Amino acid sequence: MGQTKNNTIAIIGISCHYPGAETLLQLWENILSRRQQFRSPPNIRLSLSDYYDSDPKTSDKTYGSRMAVIDGFEFDWVKHRIPKKTIESSDIVHWLALDTAEKALEDAGYSRETVPTELAGVILGNTLTGEQTRAETMRLRWPFVRKTLRAAAQAKGLPQATTETLVETMEKFYKSVFAPITEDSLAGGLANTIAGRICNFFNLDGGGYNVDGACSSSVIAVADACSKLASGDLNLALAGGVDVSLDTFELIGFSKTGALTASDMTVYDKRASGFIPGEGCGFVVLKRLEDAQRDGDYVYATINGWGISSDGKGGLTAPSKVGQSKALLRAYKKAGYSPQTLDFIEGHGTGTPVGDRTELEGIALAMSQDNNGEIAPRSIGITSFKSIVGHTKAASGIGALIKAVIAVNQRILPPTAGCKEPNPVFETTAQCLYPILTGEIRQPDETLKAGVFGAGFGGINAHIAISSGDAPATHLKPSLEEQALLVSNQDSEIFILSATSIEALLEKTQRVIELAKGMSVGEMVDLAGKLAQENQSSLPIRAAIIAGNPNQLGEYLLKVEQILNDKPPAPGELMVSPQKDIYISNGVKRDRVAFLFPGQGSQKLNMARTLVQRYDWAKQLVNQADKWLEEIGLEPISQHIYRHAERAVNQEQVKEWSKSLARTDIAPPALCLTSLIWMRYLKQLGITPVAVGGHSLGELTAFYSAGAYDEKALICLAAMRGKAMSASAENAGTMTSLGCSQSIAEGILSQVNGYVIVANINSPTQTVISGDRPAVEEAVKLAQQQNIQTHLLGVSNAFHSAKVKSAAEYIRENAPIPEQLTNLTLPLFSSTNGEEVKTGINLKKHFANQVISQVDFISLIENISSKCDLMVEVGSGRVLSGLVNSITNSCECFPLESKPQRDLDLNNFLAHYFVSGGDIKWEALYENRLVRDFIPASEKKFIENPCERPLPVFNSENTALNHVAVSINNLEGMASHSQLQQNLSTDQQLEILLSNYFSERSEFLAELIKADLNSLPLF
Repeated sequence: MGQTKNNTIAIIGISCHYPGAETLLQLWENILSRRQQFRSPPNIRLSLSDYYDSDPKTSDKTYGSRMAVIDGFEFDWVKHRIPKKTIESSDIVHWLALDTAEKALEDAGYSRETVPTELAGVILGNTLTGEQTRAETMRLRWPFVRKTLRAAAQAKGLPQATTETLVETMEKFYKSVFAPITEDSLAGGLANTIAGRICNFFNLDGGGYNVDGACSSSVIAVADACSKLASGDLNLALAGGVDVSLDTFELIGFSKTGALTASDMTVYDKRASGFIPGEGCGFVVLKRLEDAQRDGDYVYATINGWGISSDGKGGLTAPSKVGQSKALLRAYKKAGYSPQTLDFIEGHGTGTPVGDRTELEGIALAMSQDNNGEIAPRSIGITSFKSIVGHTKAASGIGALIKAVIAVNQRILPPTAGCKEPNPVFETTAQCLYPILTGEIRQPDETLKAGVFGAGFGGINAHIAISSGDAPATHLKPSLEEQALLVSNQDSEIFILSATSIEALLEKTQRVIELAKGMSVGEMVDLAGKLAQENQSSLPIRAAIIAGNPNQLGEYLLKVEQILNDKPPAPGELMVSPQKDIYISNGVKRDRVAFLFPGQGSQKLNMARTLVQRYDWAKQLVNQADKWLEEIGLEPISQHIYRHAERAVNQEQVKEWSKSLARTDIAPPALCLTSLIWMRYLKQLGITPVAVGGHSLGELTAFYSAGAYDEKALICLAAMRGKAMSASAENAGTMTSLGCSQSIAEGILSQVNGYVIVANINSPTQTVISGDRPAVEEAVKLAQQQNIQTHLLGVSNAFHSAKVKSAAEYIRENAPIPEQLTNLTLPLFSSTNGEEVKTGINLKKHFANQVISQVDFISLIENISSKCDLMVEVGSGRVLSGLVNSITNSCECFPLESKPQRDLDLNNFLAHYFVSGGDIKWEALYENRLVRDFIPASEKKFIENPCERPLPVFNSENTALNHVAVSINNLEGMASHSQLQQNLSTDQQLEILLSNYFSERSEFLAELIKADLNSLPLF
């Protein structure tokens, strides 16, 4: 069935409130930066000490220890003219839904007064109302509690009088945390009145009701709303979902089904072990497209099709890929286009092994129904909203839809978080899909198509097909560039402390221990940035911690506290933990750094990608390098370095990409460019070298850094050198690494017939030989007979041998560099003999000789180490770091990026440099990253569960006074309400004030009559 005009629905308004995001822009920034909201449950929500046990089999306990919770939500009951007693007698989901629905209408351009009410309705996904309702109903079970208390007292032989006193006292404590049951309690505790309350508030007459399809509830609600709009039953629809339900009923219930994870939430990952629960609310405002266009509404996106299915037999608790595929097929039949045309799918993505596999296979099954089952591998991306906020159950589908709508509106394929080792089904039964790991930005005039999928407990599935609407909304443009946000997230953060004394450092550590309690994963960078901002560079006592999550940080902080208490570092001492995650020093000043630049073989796909996406200057440098190469008739290199690795068809394609990057005419300029980027970044951090050196190709960058020539000369020289050293297959030599010393290698070569020499003296246990292929192969056999490890290098010729003599001549004649070295800005050491280079040498002759000369890296390190305290491998890989650390114990060498986007390497170097006395421009480390003001969990306002409220302190002699105090506090709370004060003159506000005042006052007077007037305090 083709798409009809009435089947196209416009999304004209959106609003949400999810953990870490009470606005659309905050949510979008969190999505792009993969900012996860998982934290330990606040004590006012769920006490882990009471309900947690790591053993899944323990009765009445949960093994889940984290959740994603909303903070900062306060419903303005005065503004909405709703009596306070009604607020207190109703579950918070009512007010969260009403508040979010109102903001969605405002986003669509409506107010309470202007929204069209005729045939306007509300369809809302919700299950089980909310946890407050379940808690509050416990008040009505006091007779059962009283009965069990009396039975227990009798079993223990307590006197009757004691028992009754205990019962009387316990009743006061038991009921104190629960709101009294009023005429509002029933309506406020039901799920089916949430939508009705919204209709009542806005006077909508098209109907309002709830949909309960478990975890697919809100997707079904949107689909149902679309059907009513398409049929003409509604002209305007508010559709969404709300879920505030993280109590023991669900958490322990999910634990017993094995659905929760005891570790991290890794959606679509082969390590998937379950989900972390969350909460939230979202709404969209819908119209028929032609009506929206007629009314001049801004259209975020269009809904083109929707479909619902059930898994049928056997699908109550076990999902079915066949059943799930039917929801997709029905949606795209209505949409009138093939699911194969999608750019991405916002998946259900619970992170459970069975759930993820079934979903991926079900989507792939639906895809295979078109085009004779032919579909290109890795052609459709998949991502999951749950990866940052957890499973928000009835509110998960609307959150997924909102994410997808903003994505198609902004023309960006949004990433998923926590997926590092994609599920094997991407390689087998779901080859058409790929997990979106890095995100992708498209042109603003493109039309993106996406699908949103939800699957509910009990086997009900729903799918919605959407596409881009109007031009990208400017109010959803983040403060940072989207490219920078996509690489803002890191696997580790560095936390620094400094002080004037050990005692002062201990106090700071204890303060941070308190600050870090209850923080979320996403807030790690906020705290790290706060500590960096507070740092004073002049303070001599220092500590640095590298941590990847709040639990690690808390553990390491306690270790620092213990060290400072038990055995702090002595003056001049630097302490490093074996795992290199804790660094502490006392008045150390050993911060002289030497830069080492890697040579060919260290290249890696996507090296320095984080810096290139994060900083415009790095991006411009890459573009400039491409232009320089094109100017001299050579191939641009950026296309060989940067690839969407998750879109590789298979590992063979990745190998082909790597092989392309390793080409002798591509790798040299690519490596030099990467070193340039890292060198400039270190300079921004305030880190400059006291000496430089490079291994083979890396020597070109070392000369540049010492002032021999400019960036353009470096890139062009590297490219020309590489091109000159390439050779045809029949003339090419080869190189092999031997796991032995130079003397042993030379002994082996003395037994070989043919041309083979020692090319690189890399370390006491590594020597590289180079020469004719038959001679090298003979040497390898001899080495293996002595149990010496060998490794054939992926090079196109026998470098640093006579085999590249013609290349040397070409460089001598054509190198695009000055003839003579006239100036050096810092000590420079050559890799050919390890000696310090002096001015006056012929540069072209030097680099011509360098390509055929032996590399003596041992001598270079032995000589340069006298100039520095530590070394850093400026570029890609960790080859040089490994070599240096096997040559000398006096200077440790640190890699900056042993693997692409491995931020742990940089953090380890910065931590060591910092505690060694180095000064770092910390603001540069957090530039162009999503860093928000850090607010400790202790200062946040989380939703509370009545059962976790602190019990009051009753005065046994005069409990009436306690009730008097409560009444007065409530009255003062009303009087101090800011909006009430601002609008006290209006008749409506005055009516509310008087109504609530006298309600409270009547209770006050009743207590006053009972009380001993002489015992009342003065007010």
